[in-house]
Amino acid sequence: MPDKDLEIKRVSLRVDPITGDTYTKEIYNPEKPEKKKKESDAEEEGEEEEEEEEEEGIDEEGDEHMSELPTEVIERLVKRPEDLPSHVIENIKNYKSNLLPLLEDFMADHDQQYLVELDGNQPSPILFKQLLQRLHCFITRPAAVPIRLHDNEEEEIPEDIDTDELMRTLAPKEMVAPRFRWRRSRWLRHCPVALYEGNIVQGKPDLSVGFLDKLYCLSSPQAMEKFLKNPRPYLLPTQPRPPCKISVTGPHMSGKTTISHLLAQKYGAKVLDIERLVQPKIEEEKEKTLAKVREETTEHAIITVKTKLKEQQEAEELERAEREGDQTTGKKTEPAPVDVEGGRLEKPPEPPGEEKIEDPKEEADPGEPPITEEKTEVSQTPEASKRTVSPPTIDVDATHPEVVTLVEAALKEAENQSFSLSADVYIDIAEKAIQDTEKDLRKNATGPLCGGWILDNFPQTRDQWMVMVERGIVPDDAICLRDSSENGNFLVRRWYKYNKDQIEELIRLRKATEEAEKLHLAEEERVKREEMERQAAEEERKKREAERRKKIESGEISEGLSVQAELLDPLPPDGPELDSEREKRKEFEREWPAMQAMITGSTTIEPIQVEIEKRGEEEIFDELITSLEEKFKYHGWEYSGMDVDEEEEDLEASREAEDEEEEEEEDEDPNRSKKKPLGDVNHFCPVSMYERNVLWPGNPECSARYREKVYYLANDEAREKFLKNSQMYLPKKEPLKSPALRLLMLGPKGSGKSLHARYLANKLNIFHIDFRERLQEMIIAKTKKKIGPEYEEDKEEPEEEEEGNDDEEGANAEDVEPAAEDEDKKKEEEDEMEYTEEEEAIKSYLESDDPLPDELMTKILTDWWNTEPFKSTGFVLEGFPRTSDEAKYLAENGLYPDGAVLLNVEDMDVVGRLLPPKLDKWRVKRDKRLAKKNKKKEKAKKKRDAAIEKRRAELTKERDERRAERKAQKGEKDSDEEAEEGEEEEEEEVEEEEDIEAVLAEEFEEEEEEDEEEEELEEDAVDRLKNDLAEVYDNDTNRLADVQQTLEEALIPRIELEGGRKPHIVRYLLSKNLKPYVDFRHSRFERVYAISEKLATKMLRVGYKQPSRFGKWDPVQMKDGECIQPMQGPGYSTYPAIYRGHIYYFASHDNRDMFIQDPMSYLKQPSPKPVVPIRIAVIGPPKSGKTTMATRFAETYGLMRLSLGEAIRQVMLNQPKSTLAMAINSYMVRGQTIPDELTIQALETTLLDMRCQTRGVVFDGFPMSKRQIDLMTQKSIIPIRIVELEIDSKETMVRGTKDRHSPNRAYPVHDSAQILAIKLSNYLREIGEVRKWYKEQHKNFVNMNGNRSKWWVWHQLLDVARKGVSQIQLYLQRVADGKASSVADMCITPQEFEVRLGDFGQYCPVNLANKGELIDCSVNPTLEFAAEFRGHYYKMAGQEELEEFLHEPEKYVPPLAPVKLPARHLLPRQITGVQAKAMFPKPIEIQGYCPVTYLDGKCRYEAIIQGDRELVVLYRDNLYYFENEKKLKKFMRLPEKYWNLTLPHKLPPKKEPIAVTNIPMLGFMEQTVATSINKALTAVGSLKPKYPFLSVTRSSQIYFAYHLKAYNPKSSEYVRKKYKQKLMRFEETCELIKYLGNNMTVKYKDPKARPIDFDFKLNQFMALKGIEPTPT
Repeated sequence: MPDKDLEIKRVSLRVDPITGDTYTKEIYNPEKPEKKKKESDAEEEGEEEEEEEEEEGIDEEGDEHMSELPTEVIERLVKRPEDLPSHVIENIKNYKSNLLPLLEDFMADHDQQYLVELDGNQPSPILFKQLLQRLHCFITRPAAVPIRLHDNEEEEIPEDIDTDELMRTLAPKEMVAPRFRWRRSRWLRHCPVALYEGNIVQGKPDLSVGFLDKLYCLSSPQAMEKFLKNPRPYLLPTQPRPPCKISVTGPHMSGKTTISHLLAQKYGAKVLDIERLVQPKIEEEKEKTLAKVREETTEHAIITVKTKLKEQQEAEELERAEREGDQTTGKKTEPAPVDVEGGRLEKPPEPPGEEKIEDPKEEADPGEPPITEEKTEVSQTPEASKRTVSPPTIDVDATHPEVVTLVEAALKEAENQSFSLSADVYIDIAEKAIQDTEKDLRKNATGPLCGGWILDNFPQTRDQWMVMVERGIVPDDAICLRDSSENGNFLVRRWYKYNKDQIEELIRLRKATEEAEKLHLAEEERVKREEMERQAAEEERKKREAERRKKIESGEISEGLSVQAELLDPLPPDGPELDSEREKRKEFEREWPAMQAMITGSTTIEPIQVEIEKRGEEEIFDELITSLEEKFKYHGWEYSGMDVDEEEEDLEASREAEDEEEEEEEDEDPNRSKKKPLGDVNHFCPVSMYERNVLWPGNPECSARYREKVYYLANDEAREKFLKNSQMYLPKKEPLKSPALRLLMLGPKGSGKSLHARYLANKLNIFHIDFRERLQEMIIAKTKKKIGPEYEEDKEEPEEEEEGNDDEEGANAEDVEPAAEDEDKKKEEEDEMEYTEEEEAIKSYLESDDPLPDELMTKILTDWWNTEPFKSTGFVLEGFPRTSDEAKYLAENGLYPDGAVLLNVEDMDVVGRLLPPKLDKWRVKRDKRLAKKNKKKEKAKKKRDAAIEKRRAELTKERDERRAERKAQKGEKDSDEEAEEGEEEEEEEVEEEEDIEAVLAEEFEEEEEEDEEEEELEEDAVDRLKNDLAEVYDNDTNRLADVQQTLEEALIPRIELEGGRKPHIVRYLLSKNLKPYVDFRHSRFERVYAISEKLATKMLRVGYKQPSRFGKWDPVQMKDGECIQPMQGPGYSTYPAIYRGHIYYFASHDNRDMFIQDPMSYLKQPSPKPVVPIRIAVIGPPKSGKTTMATRFAETYGLMRLSLGEAIRQVMLNQPKSTLAMAINSYMVRGQTIPDELTIQALETTLLDMRCQTRGVVFDGFPMSKRQIDLMTQKSIIPIRIVELEIDSKETMVRGTKDRHSPNRAYPVHDSAQILAIKLSNYLREIGEVRKWYKEQHKNFVNMNGNRSKWWVWHQLLDVARKGVSQIQLYLQRVADGKASSVADMCITPQEFEVRLGDFGQYCPVNLANKGELIDCSVNPTLEFAAEFRGHYYKMAGQEELEEFLHEPEKYVPPLAPVKLPARHLLPRQITGVQAKAMFPKPIEIQGYCPVTYLDGKCRYEAIIQGDRELVVLYRDNLYYFENEKKLKKFMRLPEKYWNLTLPHKLPPKKEPIAVTNIPMLGFMEQTVATSINKALTAVGSLKPKYPFLSVTRSSQIYFAYHLKAYNPKSSEYVRKKYKQKLMRFEETCELIKYLGNNMTVKYKDPKARPIDFDFKLNQFMALKGIEPTPT
């Protein structure tokens, strides 16, 4: 805010002295607009309010602040002294000098994306709205406020209502929307505030509260007040948890103390051992009792001792008197007992001669009352009195030995007696201990106030429980450890195990006493034997323990505490020791029923009785924890009619609430509706999924509800298990994973099951199982072949036995006999082969489709579902089930697949597929049969021919013999007769030949063809095969119809495809239909619920649901690479959905549907990056489309389109009273041009608009001059991209003409051709500097072809903007995470880059660390391979080095960098030859030879090569020459390797330059014109020019001359260009001869029949006659 504006605002402030409120001038003295304008504004405001109420559900907040103040308030407003002009100026000055620098430093260190700039000239309501608008760009969570659910005006709910009924009653109260009731919490009716304070108190229905999406019941108004103020402390973990007020009791040795300490460790409580705490009180009472006993016993012992001593004295006197009497009278008298004090004793003394054995215990029984001594008067006779002589007095006190002995005996007996206290005393001590414990708890300000104590083995009696109940210190839970083993042997064994040594010692002592008379040797032998037995038992126990450990490791048994060891421990021998232990247990068993009755009768506590027999401590502890926390766990319940009514009511209400009811699919199952609140396993049974890893579709009629979600169970047994422990069957920390894919491939024979099943198996990398082939494999070991109807057709027909001649039979006899034997042997083996029942069943199934028994199917099928590798990989099962019974078997045994693919085909398709191969087989068989028949005929013919030849040979032999006889007879006759006979012989020979043929014909008549079976014609075979296939098709189709119905009843999904189409089409449809099962498999159990935008806003506002980590970003668009946040607010619809308690927003309905199908895929992507507003400038010549593109940006992404004129209008409209507006207005009034300074200042003010900060801005047509750039740079207004739309001047004028004649133009615009020309010239004059500045400084200038279509330009421009935003987002995220980030295309100027360079300057740190090479990256002026890390810039040599640096930047920068950059004077620097000469007389190192060539050539003589004088490097104040640029760069990278070299003594001679004019002619020609002449001669030879009417020689000479001039490097560009044109025209003229020769014919052609340009070229050719090309 400008200082002058702030001063004016401060001076105009007024204060209400009563309320202290401060008012600006706009509030207490607003400007009143015209009435008409006011009414229109009111209407617009009303419409805006309605829109905001509909979209956001909140009232307009600005009306209250902008409303007029009452007159009485305005009248009492005063001005504060600090608002006087002088004070305001001084205050602003002090702020800018003192506080502002500190704030600027703080803001510089703060994350810039969280800095919000606001325009202080705006009113407060607008500032508040803009701030909220900016905060909405971040992913923030609105504060959730508790909601009272019970209205005082409603009918009160009784407090004794059932918990379930109460939850159902409260759930729909203040409901956010239909179908979204309040859910039950883990507290149920318990008050969370009271529980947090350590008390379990039932809440009251009228104090119910809804918070987030759950309801809570509070116990008191005070608790309600605390909860409404801040509910989170009472709900955060570890709440809810028991307050830990626990009593643990049980028989002796039951583990009470151990369990108590385990519970205390679990809940952070204190164990109170009342027996130990009461011990001081018992000792005190004991001391009192002993003191009393000492006092009473001492008094009684003194009397007893005195009496004893008197009796002894009296006895002595009597004895003495008797002795005296015997001496005198010899008479014996019996003296009377005389008391020492003059009284008579109670009992007379014992007669003499008997010794009195006194038992001190009998003398003084502490249990009896003390004996009181009474004095009795004894009357004495006169004779006795005379004889009585007073004995001496006996003194007995407490120190008398006999008194001491009696007192100690009494005290010992008293000590051995048990001392018991009353129940009140015990409870007093327990109450004090509990108070002390809770007092310690209260020291923690955030901890509970009560609880945290565990009573170990207390109370022990019914009276103690009664007193506790009366005093109100009853524990919340009472635990009783019970031993139900026979006669309590389990605890006896434990007692004996842990006290074995003491018990055995007592037993040994007892037995030693009892058997003292036995021999010592026998005793030792017994002890030794017992020791050996004990050792043997111990070894046996260790052996069993080791075996048990092995079983645990192998998984045969589960690990737990070794309770087996206790069972194996022996019982102690009977005796008094065991009797005492059993008595303790009996005493507890007698007392517990009374205690239990007292607990259940007088309190609400239900004692937790835990059986300890055969169980370890951990198991007992886990059961106790489960029991203690059971009241704070979620519990499921059976899905009842009340739940159905609630759902129907919600659905009906949701239909009424929706403006447009969504159309549901007609075939959608209502039990699996998209609105059905199904649980974490969707519609599958969670118990079957947990126990069997099978997707068993649950039965809607057997369902349950858990945490307000519906779960379908397979059967009643599964429902009981689920309700007993629902949490065990549901996922805990991560979503449930689907089992491997299991599919069924079904269809008639010929439908393509095998083809498509193999395709799926290969594509999805799962197993392909052909059920019938698997059965074949199971029995092929015995059948030796595949069986079944389809394989019977392939059997070859047995060859018929053929009759052969004797020779063939003899030759083949040996071969035929073994073959026959083998066949007979095979038949015998087949007959003798015994099949098992399973194999017989398989054989029957394959041959005649008999059903398989269930046991066999279980054996075969269960392995595919339950064993590896099928269990984890998956499979596609082909050809099963074939019948409805098999399908029922799958359903009954829980072998559910993911789905069944049904290939439906027509009978003609099946025939078309199966007929050709079958027909081919038939043809093969037919050909074989015909071949066999022909072979048979050939053999018969061959046999007949052989017989004929044999017979002919015989007849010929006979004929020859007859001839020989005739010749012999003829030799005896004369010549005439010989001549006649010769003729006769010829005739006879002819006749004999004829006779032989006749005989052969007669003997070997033609055999008649046997009546063979007529061969089936191909047409008949085709008809037969078609009928067979049709019959098979009908059977398969009927069976599949039954199977399909059974699958539908079993709720197994079915995918029906038209299998008659082409395979690739079927595969495409198959992949498309299996997409939910394959591609979306990880989202198989997920449920997403679509909601309206209005409902989503309401849920977030009341805190019923929370926004997702994506905020308002569309997860689907983000996965597609979108980096610009979707539009929000009025006019831009969003499509929210609820997933796992969070609300996600989507930009389109299709995107939401895609997310509903597969939410997990979109949630795996990282959270959205920071929102970066777009800031792009579109410039270009007039009519290049700048405004069109800027306007589209504004419409599509909600950007603000700003031209300089628009910025000025915004300031004048929104801040007319500001100093800037008044300054601009002053120029406008005078009709002057507004200076660039004010224009850019207006632009800066306009950029404070929240739309520019949240969505972005597009600059339309500026900056257009260097002055504007300088002013914008001073204000830090830098577009991330400057896009120039390039069009030529002609296109500008064409577009201007079209716009002027456009019918859509409503108003005339100053865009005449003259004005366009002026604008274009101004643009071309200024754009050069703009282009140069942004390319050199910020490197963000982009050229774009504006001549292309507007769609192409739009997409290119959008890509530029997205790329820029994405780079900035990535940069901000990586920098915020402390990682290195690329700074390419980040608009960083070279000056800024130099200032923030790191320790390596412009040298690559990656190459320096990895290779030790110094690579100077300053040769690359761009920042393509630059990165920022920890506030410094680093430059890399290439993309690979950049990626390494970004991956692990700490490795390449101090302090972890292995190599530091040398000092600046130790860095190599390339200089020019001129600079090197200026350093004269500095010598050149190694005499100017190249050090790199020399060292790389292994310092050989041949490697000593002189360097180039222009390739110079200055290093360590030395100069080096190099052979070429490559060697120079190598030295620059590794100067330390090459700098310090020494040349050998022998050097090659120096090469002196020779003038060209001094070399011979051939050398001179070679060095000067050889190259040009060679090129020209090559061109002449390639073209072979022939100019019209010139010779070839002359034509070649002219072409040669033109070529030399056209490519003469010494000539100017103009001359070369002129002769190149001449050369081109010469070539075109030479082509005339070839053209005319090809097109000119002997016969005359009509001009219309000639080529178009024939006449022209002919005239051109004739015109060249006598004209030679000019040489210049």
